[in-house]
Amino acid sequence: MEQADIHALLVGKFGEAVTGWRADGPEPCAEIAPARIADVARFLRDDPRLACELLMCLSGIDWDGYDASGKGKSVAILGYDADGRAQRGERVGTGDFGVVYHLYSYTHRHKFALQTRVPRAEPRLPTVGGIWVTAAWHEREAFDLFGIVFEGHPDLRRILLEDGWVGHPLRKDYQMPDQWDGVPLEGRSYSVSHAQPVLPTPTPLTSPTPSAPSAPPSGPAAPSEG
Repeated sequence: MEQADIHALLVGKFGEAVTGWRADGPEPCAEIAPARIADVARFLRDDPRLACELLMCLSGIDWDGYDASGKGKSVAILGYDADGRAQRGERVGTGDFGVVYHLYSYTHRHKFALQTRVPRAEPRLPTVGGIWVTAAWHEREAFDLFGIVFEGHPDLRRILLEDGWVGHPLRKDYQMPDQWDGVPLEGRSYSVSHAQPVLPTPTPLTSPTPSAPSAPPSGPAAPSEG
C-alpha cells in the first residue's frame, strides 16, 4: 500500500489524533498526538491491510532551534575546547522533543513512519513496548540520551550510561562534564591529540630446533644355537 493511502486510513480511523502529514523529505511521515501513539501503533500492526509487524527503529529528536513547521537554524552545541576543557554556557533549549517510529510490513513489503512531539518541560508519552518487543530497548536509549519518559515501560532505565549519570547527552543544550566519579575528563579531537598508540613489542619468530632421530625399537632376541 502506498504511504499516502496508509495515512488516509489513519485519518479515517483516528481523526484529529492524526495531526499532520509530511510528504516531503526522504520518507513521508504521519504526525500523531502523543497520547494516541500506542493506539495508532497497534492498529498499524494488527490491521491486515497494514500488518506492520516490525519496528525497525525508534529515534529521539531534539527540536531546539526549530519552529512547529520544522524550519529553523542550527544552535550552538557545547563540547570541549581545544585544550580539552568542558565548555560552559547559559543557553537553555526551548524546542520540543520528538520520537520517530519507522515501521515495516513483511506481509505487504511497505514501510511507514510515525512522528510525535512532546513538550520539553514534560516529555512523556505511552510506551509501544507491548506492541513491538524491540521497542523496550529503543525506548531505553531515547530515555537515556534525551530524557523522554515512556509511560508503562516495564524497565525504564539507562542503557548506555551509568545509572547515576547527570543529564542527557543528545539534548542540544547539554553541557559535557569535566569529571565523572572523581575522575577528571578531558575531551580532545583526534586531529589535535598527540597521543601515540601503545603497541605490544613484537616477538621474533624462531624456527623450532629439530630433535635427534630416535633409535628403532629392538625386536625379540634370536634363539641361541645348542
